[in-house]
Amino acid sequence: MNILDFYKKLTTVFLLCIASAFYSQSSYFFTFSKMEEECTKGAAGLQIDTIKTGDILTIDWSNGESNVFSIKNLDAGNYSIHVVIKSQPDTVLITKKDTTINFTIDKTDCPVVVSNQFTPNGDNYNDYLQIFNVDKYPKFELFIFNKWGQQVHHQKEKYTPWDGTWNGINVPDQTYYYVFYFDGGDKKKILKGDITILR
Repeated sequence: MNILDFYKKLTTVFLLCIASAFYSQSSYFFTFSKMEEECTKGAAGLQIDTIKTGDILTIDWSNGESNVFSIKNLDAGNYSIHVVIKSQPDTVLITKKDTTINFTIDKTDCPVVVSNQFTPNGDNYNDYLQIFNVDKYPKFELFIFNKWGQQVHHQKEKYTPWDGTWNGINVPDQTYYYVFYFDGGDKKKILKGDITILR
């Protein structure tokens, strides 16, 4: 290789480096979000602002999905997303952004929510005590007591919305107190509160 060819090649390499540095300075704004595994499986999503015309975008999630901005049905665990943004202004493919985001989906308890009042008057509106997410706890046990501590309702394992009766008789309108065991065999995990009946 003569000296002229050497300098031509060196100049080409230099210009490619300059072009690469110039294009890599482009600003991209990533917004990442996730949903923990709670009452449903986890999920994650990515939004990329300021994508330019002609950008070539590649998205690879560690669960195997590619070129989608969101994934779902994630079990608790560690995940990542690899994002590459390239462009090809001429014949050279230039990497403008190469980023990996690592994240963890945590498993959290699905909250049980007990309505604090209901009106069992037969008008087909709010006639039963509603307990939300109880189906996530197939071994639950529920006790309801009046203000004197007398048990007026009990059930376990399969929830049937309470109609405000005990032994077929309407209980008086007043405040009652519930004890909800997430697992009837484990009396340590417990939820307590009050319920008001208004007819």
